[in-house]
Amino acid sequence: MEAASPRRQTFRKLERLASRKAMGDLIENGRVIQEPPFRLTWLKMDLPTTFPIQIAFSVPKRNFKNASDRNRNKRIMREIYRKNKAGIYALIDKPDLRTAILLHYSGKQMLTYPLAEEKIKLILQRFAKDILQNSK
Repeated sequence: MEAASPRRQTFRKLERLASRKAMGDLIENGRVIQEPPFRLTWLKMDLPTTFPIQIAFSVPKRNFKNASDRNRNKRIMREIYRKNKAGIYALIDKPDLRTAILLHYSGKQMLTYPLAEEKIKLILQRFAKDILQNSK
């Protein structure tokens, strides 16, 4: 499967981090970037895909009891990531920079799209800077 072209803003199944083993390694050994109310945990690792990044989204049950509220927040996070990932893909499109990411929302209020977009863009910029510094 080929990586997504820059013109099409897609989020494919192969871009999702689903492996329990990879998720465990990521949580245990990953580097953390905080931009309240978001936390991005990342770790360079071998991934079974041609995409440079695999990502998972997390919203805690403790803060949102209704599954529909958790799903809505994750849907907003996925949409913002889908629209803003092209810049990061362009920076780290090298086999030795394949990365697993967990984006966690720890706020207690429902996400609003403008606020979430601003914070996720900031955290993705910090991630891009961090991974490029650590790759040298």
